[in-house]
Amino acid sequence: MKVTPIADIADKMSKNTTVSRDASGNTVQLLRFDLQKKRQEIIKKIESLPPLPAAAQQVLNIVASDPKDIKRLEETINHDMNLTSQLLKVANSAAYYPEAEINTVQRAIVYLGFSQVRNIALSLSISSFVKLNRKNRFFDFQQYWIHSIATAMIARILAIELEWNEPEIYFTAGLLHDIGRAAINACFRDELRDIMKKAADEPDRSLISIEREFNLPHNMIGAWLVKNWGLPSIYVTAVATHHLSLKSKKANRIGAITGLADQISHTIGMGYMTPPAANKYKLAAYIGMHPDDLAALEEQLSHLNEIATVIAGEMVTD
Repeated sequence: MKVTPIADIADKMSKNTTVSRDASGNTVQLLRFDLQKKRQEIIKKIESLPPLPAAAQQVLNIVASDPKDIKRLEETINHDMNLTSQLLKVANSAAYYPEAEINTVQRAIVYLGFSQVRNIALSLSISSFVKLNRKNRFFDFQQYWIHSIATAMIARILAIELEWNEPEIYFTAGLLHDIGRAAINACFRDELRDIMKKAADEPDRSLISIEREFNLPHNMIGAWLVKNWGLPSIYVTAVATHHLSLKSKKANRIGAITGLADQISHTIGMGYMTPPAANKYKLAAYIGMHPDDLAALEEQLSHLNEIATVIAGEMVTD
């Protein structure tokens, strides 16, 4: 899959011009040098952010090398006491209805299943990055994470329904799709405050359209971050293009399924802010799903709310 280099994405953000007129009334285009400066500032600040948490990196390596390596997953979780504690709290929550107490990672894997534990562990391990400067009254971290986890679970379910290989890839893509908003909170708090204020004043507008006014679109910020973390290019593509129009020549399958999962999460009540307008049935058709199947699937997803809320609750706990 061809991926747009991050440098090219950055160049596009800087190629904005303003229109003015000279003394004779002729139209003159003036380069916005302030945008070039903003691009450099964004890149510098993103590069200064902490690396992907070690546990998350190890879980992703398991997905890439041996998606069913139970022993390695158990060792990875047990090595991180905080992650172990959070995982066991989730496993013992009402969302999973355990018949007996689950007091070891091994028992959690047996009861919940390997894939479920791996995805919970990945979600929880990324939370240390998201907690950077998280106290911000303009940003609802609980709802943000509920939406991110729901989108991840839905993307995985879609991939399974479509019988695509390696559905865990799509879970990860969904989990990371809005990571740029956490990065904006960590690096550009003043701008985020102004973005969220404007979003509150203009509720009919999508949040990303307002982000673009401030030259801080979360999909591009997130793509830079994921690239800087050294993650596989498929995740850079998913984050960068999950709001891409299907009319674009750069429309792609990973971006479309992530975008569809994003839209569905809003439809079933687990969205965050106002999403950009998108036809989820066209997105479904693009990835090979019939509209009737999509409608039936949405009716079966109400249970995700409780699970996403429980996991998100652990992720935002100090």
